Amino acid sequence: MIAWLTPGALAAFALLAAPVIVHLLARRNARRLVFPATAFVRATQAAAVRLRRPTDLVLLSVRLGVLALAVLAGAHPVVVTRWRQAAWNARVSRAVIIDSTSADAGAGRQLASQEAASAFRSVPIESADLADGIARAAQWLASAPPSRREIVVVSSFRMGALHPEALSLIPPGAGIRFLRVGTPRAEQTAALSPVTGWRGRRWQPTVTVSREGTRTSWQAVGGPDANGEPAKWLTVVSAPADVAAGDRARRAAVSFGVPSGDDRQKVVVSFAGAADAQGQPIHTPWIARAAEALRRSELLADVDVPVTARERDGTMIVGAPLTASSAAAPAVVRAAILAVRPAVLADQTLETMTISDAQLAQWRRDPAPVSADVVATLARGGQAEGETASRWLWAFALALLGVEGWLRRRTGRGALREAHADAA
Repeated sequence: MIAWLTPGALAAFALLAAPVIVHLLARRNARRLVFPATAFVRATQAAAVRLRRPTDLVLLSVRLGVLALAVLAGAHPVVVTRWRQAAWNARVSRAVIIDSTSADAGAGRQLASQEAASAFRSVPIESADLADGIARAAQWLASAPPSRREIVVVSSFRMGALHPEALSLIPPGAGIRFLRVGTPRAEQTAALSPVTGWRGRRWQPTVTVSREGTRTSWQAVGGPDANGEPAKWLTVVSAPADVAAGDRARRAAVSFGVPSGDDRQKVVVSFAGAADAQGQPIHTPWIARAAEALRRSELLADVDVPVTARERDGTMIVGAPLTASSAAAPAVVRAAILAVRPAVLADQTLETMTISDAQLAQWRRDPAPVSADVVATLARGGQAEGETASRWLWAFALALLGVEGWLRRRTGRGALREAHADAA
């Protein structure tokens, strides 16, 4: 089987007509024999119009061969033979994903180095998100040359670190293996980001995670908010008659607590009748993520309020078709807050439970052998560039070009000869 990297180049076979036309139109240089009586013959300009056989068929064949080899070389053919398939199947392109949040990341890097050493080609990918690591590994494998392809994940595999949805990103035919390194501690404690707003105070949560469950303690680290001033990143606008109602909706939403976040990510919640609620389509990444979270908000689903998300000068504009005095107004503001600052009260690195070996064994799969169809797919994607027969075709073309030059010189030396005949 032959796979072509640039099959469009085969259209250049039309150029083979050029040498044929040249040889058909070439003048024949016959041997001249001069008789004394030719002096009395009037000179004429005669041209033969009959179709002739091409001149010098050997030279024409060599020139056609040079052009044909050049066209084939330009199409970059990959010749799939049994021994080449065996050679490709004997090598492995391996992407090694290292979980930077695993219990023993140092041992994971060492194990990853050992896996990379035994591969034909390899790339280490260190990531705190295994799904992101698998996506990057799949992208790298898509550009790998013909070989068996495999992803190796090195992690302690905390519960929730890997989901079946992430495995669907792996290219067809690629294998995946899991190497466990380290074991999470039986109990872990960490201080999480402060939360403001609840009971007008600032609170510091401390979470303790164990196999028995999760305990969270809250400690007030800031006094009561006597002025009740709104956060600068959150603005509520409404009709002039509903300004006080809009402020009450904001205070009610904030009273449930606001997680820490980036104050540069500003949000405007606009209720019906607001004077300035215009915006443009979203193009800022964080606003796009918040708009998607808003679309999936359970709060909005409970109150059955459709909202729109737009953008203006880097600020997210959330539009609601109800008035600020509506009973659902605090839920709309609260949904906007959680869309920008999700209420995350835990860190995945605190997880003490792990994915079972049985589950990992279910997810594991061996890399498929390199078949002719796989090579054809890689050729179409340009991943078999180093496996083409182009260099051999160019070498043959250059050799034939040398033969063509030799034949041309040899033909030229005997093309024109003149002889004189003596009268009897």
